[in-house]
Amino acid sequence: MINNLKLVLATLVALVFLSGGAHAQNAGVLPSAQDVSAQAASDLNLDEFSAPSVDLVVSASGKMGTGASLAAKTTNIDDNAATFEWYLDDELAPSLVGRAKTAFSFTTSKPSHLVRVVVSINNKKVAENTAAIHSFNVALAWHTDTFVPAEYEGRALPIVGSRVTVSALPEIKNEQPEDLLYTWYVDAESRVRNVVGEQDFTFTVTKNVRFVSIIVEVSNQGQSITVRQAINVPVMKPSVVLSPFAPLFVSAGGKTVVQALPFYFHAATLNELSYEWGFAGKGARGVPPDPNALTLAIPADSGHGMRRLSLEVANQNVIGEKAGTEIEVNIL
Repeated sequence: MINNLKLVLATLVALVFLSGGAHAQNAGVLPSAQDVSAQAASDLNLDEFSAPSVDLVVSASGKMGTGASLAAKTTNIDDNAATFEWYLDDELAPSLVGRAKTAFSFTTSKPSHLVRVVVSINNKKVAENTAAIHSFNVALAWHTDTFVPAEYEGRALPIVGSRVTVSALPEIKNEQPEDLLYTWYVDAESRVRNVVGEQDFTFTVTKNVRFVSIIVEVSNQGQSITVRQAINVPVMKPSVVLSPFAPLFVSAGGKTVVQALPFYFHAATLNELSYEWGFAGKGARGVPPDPNALTLAIPADSGHGMRRLSLEVANQNVIGEKAGTEIEVNIL
């Protein structure tokens, strides 16, 4: 009796196990990723062996500050039914969101930009891609060898006879400046052509003109990339200003110090220049250690009114290099 009962219970357990296992097999197994992909492709009426994708075809001008354009080329996507969202440096461009918006253009503002496109169908993202836009640029900087006062915060400017050095600072992706080819022009005349690593170019100002035009062309070794930049270097004449600035007021019987500030001479120090002062028909000279300074003493009986203080500065080492100025002195 007991043995028969055990046999019945074992049979029932076996039946329950088989029934439950069959139910799990039919209802509890999750579909594979391949099944899901195939289903998604089927829902979109696509070839189940080809997933939707988008490629970006880039067209750039090659120079920063000009236009760049991209086109989205899709595979297994109906562009007219798809929504395209364009991002520039991770910022959405709202005006370029919509169906069949397969083109994107913008103006480059730095050497490198990131452009991303997201393609959706029925508000579901089906593809996206990102492309880098690299612009090419070359900046120009220059300096010259004329004198300016130590406290002057501006740059020295060239005059006739000055040597000017221009430096090219290229920004070309994956290229080292010393490996590039440089061609330099002065007033449209070629001076250096396709010289490797010629980043610095020096020329002498030989004409009394307003400016000298400098052009550089920078190319990679294969000359598949060429960037061109131009700059006008101003040409000045030696000049001098007086401090304090006009008009100057001095009481009769008083005194004041007037300082000459020379600019753009071919000199290393103030002592290389001579200073010829004139006041009320009389000449005077500045005395070292400040040859450019004049102590102006007004006699007590000089009377009131306006007088002129004049100055001529000359380079003691360069014949004909000079500058002059004058200011009003009002005697109170």
